[in-house]
Amino acid sequence: MTNSAISYRYLPRAACTVEPWKNGLGSTDIIAEERIGNVAGEGWEGLVWRLAATEIPTALPFSDHSGYERHQVVIEGEGLYLDTPSGTIDLSTPLKPVRYGGELKIISRPEKGAVKVLNLMLDRSLATGEMAVLTAEADSEFPAGTHLVSAVAGNARALVQGVEIDIVEGDTVALEIESAVSIVIRSGSAVVSSIYRT
Repeated sequence: MTNSAISYRYLPRAACTVEPWKNGLGSTDIIAEERIGNVAGEGWEGLVWRLAATEIPTALPFSDHSGYERHQVVIEGEGLYLDTPSGTIDLSTPLKPVRYGGELKIISRPEKGAVKVLNLMLDRSLATGEMAVLTAEADSEFPAGTHLVSAVAGNARALVQGVEIDIVEGDTVALEIESAVSIVIRSGSAVVSSIYRT
């Protein structure tokens, strides 16, 4: 679907591909990604960015993703901490994104059972990005770039430049925006993962 300077693509959860973690200790559901030259592929070769959903069932070491920036938010469960040699990253509260370097040596510590997270990974040499959580009637302006709107904690309805988009929980809408627009969440909650090519 297109609307003036915006193009839309609906990404259902059922269409995600599953890929093992780099260290082989878990798996991840790939929602969307971009590779150099837009060439299809697997693994991390030529990967510019990736948005994925991952379940963390127990204490596990994370893979080494040196050169990548990680943005992460808990979307199911609570009580997750990430232990690093320099301190602890607090992800104990759902829907509060954090950002850290992919080179960090991390062991997850889910203290209240399994959790599910959204991960946005960006090659620092090729892209920057951010994660934001929007709740009902929240109105935020986003600049030109790629914006992935994921419905969490129930279905969501988004209003983008006069167009209402219904998003089923667990699904994502990919927006390609050529100039700044406002995104309003009419109902539900959504995580917006933004990517800006450098």
